[in-house]
This record gives sequence, C-alpha cells and structure tokens, in this order.
Amino acid sequence: MEYAYRCPNCGYRAMSHSQRISPECPKCRSLLEYDIREDDKEEFLGILDALGTLRVNHISKDRDVIFLDLGRSHIEYRDIKGPISDLGYDMYLREKNGLYHAFLIKKPPESAGGMLSKGYVYILLFIATVISTIYAGYVLSAPLVDEGIMGNVWSGALSFSAGLMAILVCHEMGHKVQSIKSGISSSWPYFIPMPFLPLGTLGAIIKMKSPIPTKRDAVYLGASGPLIGVLVAIPVVIIGMRMSYVVPASMFEGGGISLGNSILFTLLTYVSSVSVPEGMTLWIHPLAFAGWVGLLVTMLNLLPAGQLDGGHVVRALFGDRGHRKISSAMVWVLLGSGILGLMSEMGYLPLGNYFWSGWLMWGILVHFLTRGGHPGALNEIEPLSRNARIVAVLALITFIMCFVPVPILIQ
Repeated sequence: MEYAYRCPNCGYRAMSHSQRISPECPKCRSLLEYDIREDDKEEFLGILDALGTLRVNHISKDRDVIFLDLGRSHIEYRDIKGPISDLGYDMYLREKNGLYHAFLIKKPPESAGGMLSKGYVYILLFIATVISTIYAGYVLSAPLVDEGIMGNVWSGALSFSAGLMAILVCHEMGHKVQSIKSGISSSWPYFIPMPFLPLGTLGAIIKMKSPIPTKRDAVYLGASGPLIGVLVAIPVVIIGMRMSYVVPASMFEGGGISLGNSILFTLLTYVSSVSVPEGMTLWIHPLAFAGWVGLLVTMLNLLPAGQLDGGHVVRALFGDRGHRKISSAMVWVLLGSGILGLMSEMGYLPLGNYFWSGWLMWGILVHFLTRGGHPGALNEIEPLSRNARIVAVLALITFIMCFVPVPILIQ
C-alpha cells in the first residue's frame, strides 16, 4: 500500500510504501500531513457528504482506518451516527484538550455466525452445565451423607446446581437484556460445563458482535450482570446458611478446607441467625456454598481490568489512559498477592491468612485479558449521566463487599 503526503505550506507532495517517512517537508521544514489519494477520493467524498455541515479539517486513511480531524467543531453524535452507519462504518468519536477527532472502521460483514451460533449449541451447553453442576453437588453432598448429617445426597446435589445456575443465568441475562436495550449485537450465553472442578462449571460468556454505543451503555453493560447476580446470590446464601449443619469441631481436627468470608457473606451469615456454640463448627449446606460461589464470581467479574465487567465501568469513568493504568496496577497487585501467598504456603512467610497463591493464576489471566486494551464506546464525548455514575458506585461497593483476600484456606 502506498501512503501519500502533502505539505500544507508549500504544496510539496511525496509517496511512500511505508509510514517511515520524515515528518518534515524537505523544502520548507513544515510538518507533512496525509494527502488524499485518487483511489480514496470517492470514499472520502461519500463520508464528507454524510457528515453534512460538520466541519472536517482533515481526512486521511491508514490501512483500513479513516481518521477525521474535527478541530473544535460542535458535534451532535446522534445526528451523524445514522448516516455514517448507513455507509457501513462504525464511528469512534474522541476528544482531547478541547479538540475532537474521529476514526471510522468498516463494520464486519453480517454472517450466520457458523455452527456455534446455532440455537441447539446454547441449549446443549446449558443442559451439559446443569448436569455438570449436579455432579459437583453430588460430590459435595456425599461426605455429609457418609457422616449421617444429610439424609439424601440428591437433595444436596440438586440444591447446589439450582442455586448456582440461578445466579449464573440471572448474571448473564442481565448482560443480554442490557445489550439489547443498548442496541449492542451479542450472542446468547455460552455456559461452560466442567465436571472435573468442584464447582462443575467455569461460568458463562456472551460474545459481543458490535461496539458499545456510549459510556453510559458501557457502565450499564458492565454492572448489570454482577448487580443482578448478587441480588440472586443473597437469598441463596441466607436460605443455604439456615439449612447448614452445626457439627462438633473435632470432626475437622485432622484438617480441612475453610472458605474465606467476604464482608457481604459475613453479614448474610449474621442475618441468617446461625448460632455456633463453643466447641462446635459450621458445615455449610451445598446451597450455601452455591451462594458463596456466586459472590466470588461477582467479585472476579468486577475486577477493574481489561474487558471484564469491572473493566467496562473503569473505561467509561477514566478513559483509555486511566483504564490502562488501573488494569496494569491490577495485574501487579494480583501477581504480587499470588507470589506472597505461594511463599506463605511453602512456609517461607507467615501470611497464609492474608494472601492466596490462586491470585497468581488470576494475575496471569488478567494480564492476557488486558493486552489488547479496551476499545471504549463509540461516543466518548458525551458525559456520564448522574444515574450511570450511581450505578458505577454501586458496582464498586459490590466489588468491595464481595472481595475475599483468601477464598480458600487449607488447614
């Protein structure tokens, strides 16, 4: 591909097969700018015509991205979104130091989506995940039955599956409904069965097929799933705790696995009015464990990094630069916590109650999730509404309330 350059001062023109050209004009030393190539004129004229009276200082193209310098022009995004979309472009509008610019990217061609977008795929994955979580609940309930504490292993298995699936379904449908309201094209939830894990699932994902329109939509999209999921998890925890069993502490003298308590889980335990006398301990019901997992999943999704749910909110609040800094800091916090937890578990540091080695894995995962950054909303010049800021604060409070420094402690 050839790149054309023009000097706005003396009219000098140059061509290059790469972008590695001196930024200065060899004649008058003014800064060179992209020139409109003959092949691009028709495309550019169509765009300028669609923009109507909006002043465009300069238009250029780099590979498949078209850049518009809009200067200090007053812009009503809703007035130009439709005409540009009709031409087959997604238009990203940005502002810096009072100057506006935009870049246009061709929309991907509409397709049937392949086999993975077939309705039966979603249904089969959902059924497989239900079966997988029932199996996980069976494994969790079997020791209770062996000790003569629970009468029927299947009641525990079905309770765990129903509680966990209710939280996950409501979480994902919160995202789906919001994506529909925001005009974002997205898939239905892909549930992920994992029978060999204690949870029976790795959760679910929704694939976004089009950009987020505004920063407000980004906040609502990111917060909708966790906030709805936690509202379902709260009664699941309360009911499950009331069904839990008070047993002699001597049953665990040989060691066992303890679950970390978040602020919210501790409050819900108190609300459940569970009394544990001295010398006794609590063996939670599988349904309570499903609620605990739901709170943990909520917290993990709200990690302020990459394109996680919390990452959408942070991108809308702090922009591209702030999002990158916070995401990077989150990676280092997770990696550092994981390393300290690992050293503690190996006996080098007495910090087992404060750091968890599992954060090391999450730090690596979040690192890869943040490498591509976050594209942001199409329209980033429209300020966040008061309601969107309130929702963002609720998401932050939910993250803090659900945070568990050490989710699992092996004693």
